[in-house]
Amino acid sequence: MKCSKCGSENVNVQAVTHIENKRHGVIWWLLIGWWWVIFKWVFFFIPALIVKLFGRQKIKSVTRSEAVCQSCGNHWVVG
Repeated sequence: MKCSKCGSENVNVQAVTHIENKRHGVIWWLLIGWWWVIFKWVFFFIPALIVKLFGRQKIKSVTRSEAVCQSCGNHWVVG
């Protein structure tokens, strides 16, 4: 495999995993989250505890192959 930038054949291909955690953003926490969490724990302590312990987490994992040129540092997605 050749590098498209420098033409070198000193290229390594590796698997790269990107993990996304689906959580609320900063604006949500500033407007709603700070009081919602307090309200939830004060009035729904036991159900919230059960959901927190046994609830499903929203995590997305994407794996792709990337090539990295060892001569110039250029990287690109393979395939």
